[in-house]
Amino acid sequence: MANKGRHEFSIQEAVNMDSFTSWNYEEIDLSTGGAKSAQYITASDPAKKVVIYDKPGSGTSYLDAGDVLSLTINGAAAPGIIKVDATDLPFTLAGVMVTSLTITNSAPGGTNSVAVLAFH
Repeated sequence: MANKGRHEFSIQEAVNMDSFTSWNYEEIDLSTGGAKSAQYITASDPAKKVVIYDKPGSGTSYLDAGDVLSLTINGAAAPGIIKVDATDLPFTLAGVMVTSLTITNSAPGGTNSVAVLAFH
């Protein structure tokens, strides 16, 4: 049996998707344009649950109210892209194996950052 990836858990654990062996936290800087990838979510170590939220550490939001985050999950092209308003954070992805996650901000600049918490 493989030690990582989709085959690590028993059938019952894989069915309920509530069994985690590890987690990873990272902060993604969205102040410059372009897509940014979550480095700890990979095909060899997929995430069962992902929480995206405003980067902690400031009394105010790092994102502007008008920012829209485009989440590309598992390399899907449009229409497989989820758009999330900055005011709708935290946002949770659950019930699907996430093998890659890319985040793009509609209006980069300033101190735009998000935190990504991935459960594997």
